[in-house]
Amino acid sequence: MVTVGKTPKPLYILVVGLDRWEELDALTAQGHIIDHDSMPLTIPLGQHDLTLGPTCWLMDDAHRKYLDLAIASARKRRYPKEAKGE
Repeated sequence: MVTVGKTPKPLYILVVGLDRWEELDALTAQGHIIDHDSMPLTIPLGQHDLTLGPTCWLMDDAHRKYLDLAIASARKRRYPKEAKGE
């Protein structure tokens, strides 16, 4: 039996480093549990189904082969190349 406006399969979502989005309010209304990095967590870190943030990468056993790519991308974002002559 499904309650109107509630998802039968709620997710735990962690939001890190983002402003409050109205889409997140809609997900909460649907029954998903959303933790924000500025508030106490509902469940332990690392057990969320989805993490949203400006620089998040999904890394689990299925994506292990992409670890080098994730590190290279993170370095480019954190340490952008300086233009020649600077």
